Amino acid sequence: MLLPALLINLGVVVFIDDEAIRSLVAQEMIWSGNWIAPTMHGDAYLNKPPLWNWLVALSFLAHGGASEWAARLPTVLALLGFGATTFFFSSKYFSRHTALLHALMVVTCGRMLFWDSLLALIDVTLSWVVYTQIMLLYHYGRQGKWWRAFGWSYALTAAGFMLKGLPAIVFQGLTVLTILWWTKQWRQFFRAAHLLSGLGCLALLGLYYWRYSNYVDLSWVAERLFIESGKRTAMAQGLGASLRHLVEFPLEMSYHFLPWTILLLLFFRKGSWTALKTNDFAAFTLVAFLVNIPVYWLSPNVYPRYLLMLFPLLFGSLIFLYSREEEKDTQVYRGFRWLFLGLMAICALVIPLIPLIPDTEMVSHAWWKSFVLGVTAGAVWWLGWRSPRDTVLAFAVMLLVIRIVFNVFVLPPRAAGDERGNAVRDTAHAVVDQHESQRMAIYGFTLIEPATGYYLSIRRGRIIPRQWEKFDDTTAYIVSPLQYPDLEVSATDSLYLRHLRVNYPVGRLPDPPAGRAALNGVLRDGMGAGIPVRATE
Repeated sequence: MLLPALLINLGVVVFIDDEAIRSLVAQEMIWSGNWIAPTMHGDAYLNKPPLWNWLVALSFLAHGGASEWAARLPTVLALLGFGATTFFFSSKYFSRHTALLHALMVVTCGRMLFWDSLLALIDVTLSWVVYTQIMLLYHYGRQGKWWRAFGWSYALTAAGFMLKGLPAIVFQGLTVLTILWWTKQWRQFFRAAHLLSGLGCLALLGLYYWRYSNYVDLSWVAERLFIESGKRTAMAQGLGASLRHLVEFPLEMSYHFLPWTILLLLFFRKGSWTALKTNDFAAFTLVAFLVNIPVYWLSPNVYPRYLLMLFPLLFGSLIFLYSREEEKDTQVYRGFRWLFLGLMAICALVIPLIPLIPDTEMVSHAWWKSFVLGVTAGAVWWLGWRSPRDTVLAFAVMLLVIRIVFNVFVLPPRAAGDERGNAVRDTAHAVVDQHESQRMAIYGFTLIEPATGYYLSIRRGRIIPRQWEKFDDTTAYIVSPLQYPDLEVSATDSLYLRHLRVNYPVGRLPDPPAGRAALNGVLRDGMGAGIPVRATE
């Protein structure tokens, strides 16, 4: 069920902004041939290291061009790898059946299955890398094989840094301290295995940044990395937001990772920690989760996708406790079983009736599809009813059926009904077609929303650069009337921006200004950096 659940209609919805950023940066690498220094509209892009852009660019090359499907496919592949990695390590400490359930919990938790697996974002891949770091530290550290524990995990730390910067180092540091405390091997912190592995990680990163320094001053890069890592912290968000976040965080995150966070009730059972301690792996996963979760619990304005690498740790302890309840056939286990069966029964009854919803009218053969999916859901329910041991497995498969229903009946109407998103794409295409034979550029610090920039550039088939000075009266400039209200533009077309809900004029400048374009306000994301990427031989 995984492939149809994760792939059907993967590319039908237009990009959200973060997807567009990753995809545009990747495409500009292909156009420029420069895979070292990321750019956006020819301007230095400093917010993230380039590894995810490399992966997206490789997907574009494999597909013969950029598209929503090609950009999102690496996320799906990473999720499948994430699930396989979870099973691989869990099967060494749990039964194969419990390990399979653990892996399916990772893939089918609500936030992953119905949001992040649909998007061309860094976080699923980063989470896979970080989770593997933690597992390697535990697996080899528990065996006393410290060279392998530190060597492999620090290599992945370098990969994680190249995906998103400093968070990978934070998680590695916290987990190293946790495993040394857990195994009572503090002396390993000062031994060659740890010190040389850490230096090896720095050497790998240094090799890239040494090469990068040929293109951009590294002081700009370092400043941006720290700004990106710190902008969601309590210091950046203020005391009121921080206190509110401390209270709301547990409930909000429990909601996003439903339905499996229902099993958190098991922690309220008397003797749950004693039960966990009978399995060292189950106990460690909970401890590792509790050690790492404050990174985001103490940081307001975080997104649930930032926690995708941590909840598999929590799920490991939860599925172990559930399996214990199942073995003893306790009243708690029977309660969960009836809950899962009841939810599956509701799904099996509702799915055949989905074509009654007006928005599904555009789906071809809707009744036939809903009937087949309803029968499938009924068969899954029957599996869970007939085999008590397979109730959780059946529930996980039912979630995959629901995702297929989502793909078939929700995504196409959502794509067609996204008026603002479609307006972004359509007006971008129209602007490029209107000025096909004319040079195009973005005027100065004009704020360009990423999806707008992506659809403009892909339609153009080459980089649409920012121009800071030496303006002329023949280029078609994209100009923000909010930032440059006094700049006269002979508009021949307009460009829609969905968040600002304004139209930018596109056309020639009858009286091109002399000198460099002014910032006119605070520099925000989408305005460029004003930092040129140096050319090298």
